[in-house]
Amino acid sequence: MIITRDPHMRFVAEDDKGHKQVVYNDETYGHNYPFTFECPFSDQAVPQTNTVVLINLTKKHRAFYKKGMHCWVDFNWGKEPKKIAEGFINGDSKFNSDGVTDQTTITFTEGTNYSNVKARAMRIKKNEKVNHHKTITVTEKGHFEEKRVSVPFIETYKRGPKKGQKKKVWVKPKTKKKRVKTRAQKAYFANMTFRKGTSYKKIIQSVAAQAGIKIDRLDLTKDYTIKKSYTAKGKPLALLKYWAKRAKSEMTYERGKLVIVNPNAQKHTWYKIDDKDLMQIPAENEASDDKKGTVTWEIVTPLIPDVTTNTGIIMNSKYLKGKFYCKGGSHTFDGESPKTQVSLVKIKR
Repeated sequence: MIITRDPHMRFVAEDDKGHKQVVYNDETYGHNYPFTFECPFSDQAVPQTNTVVLINLTKKHRAFYKKGMHCWVDFNWGKEPKKIAEGFINGDSKFNSDGVTDQTTITFTEGTNYSNVKARAMRIKKNEKVNHHKTITVTEKGHFEEKRVSVPFIETYKRGPKKGQKKKVWVKPKTKKKRVKTRAQKAYFANMTFRKGTSYKKIIQSVAAQAGIKIDRLDLTKDYTIKKSYTAKGKPLALLKYWAKRAKSEMTYERGKLVIVNPNAQKHTWYKIDDKDLMQIPAENEASDDKKGTVTWEIVTPLIPDVTTNTGIIMNSKYLKGKFYCKGGSHTFDGESPKTQVSLVKIKR
């Protein structure tokens, strides 16, 4: 059973110099600063956008928030803070007022968005030896050389060369251009290639490393090997999605960190939910949201800070029983009631 008393929540923003601004609310005197939030989570490989609305901030405090600033939302039933969303402010805060209440709306995106990493990030630099010619300047040494001597006529009995005869003459040193053959290294860029027999895990790790994408956790359902050589072409994030799907796994964000996991793997933590915890009757979704025809169930409970994508849930309600995992949902606080809404998928064994 979820014990819903002594709520503590805070919104923290930190600039690049380490200066923090904390909005804190534990519903006690002097610490009852009102703010609302909506922090979604999903099994999609796209960072979620979170929203925080701060009430009646001073102009000085509003001016603190800047685009790109690191921030997070904590919530717990008790004093120990538990982070439910973390990321970076994605734009300037929006201010509006009805004359009585001032509202400052801040949106932030969890983790790092890798969808803009270009396909050229997959091209690696290689070198090959090629034939090459170059022109050099060489100096020939001076030397004696025999040359024919031309005389206009032959004088009888005169000493010296006669017509048609040769004599040695001095040839001065001289320089000239010469084309010579050499071997040179030529740089070029090519897509990553993988040999037959390479494992899916190795491909995923190599693609992520080449593109600078950090995968916080990698747990494949099936780690097959490729049957023939493979050349990685396309955007890195699309490649990672492709190989995660082929490994029967899911790529998603968990609290701002990109992970590839087996949704049906043994869960380290299970949360038991019964009818006392439910704020409404579980609802089955009629329309499937994927090609596999996956059935999902929607439940709403008081806010459970530890619940996020792929968290294990044991349902012990008269309306729904069994083991499930969280496909997606959101943590929200509207100023009155902290809630967690979750889409559940039955765990297959």
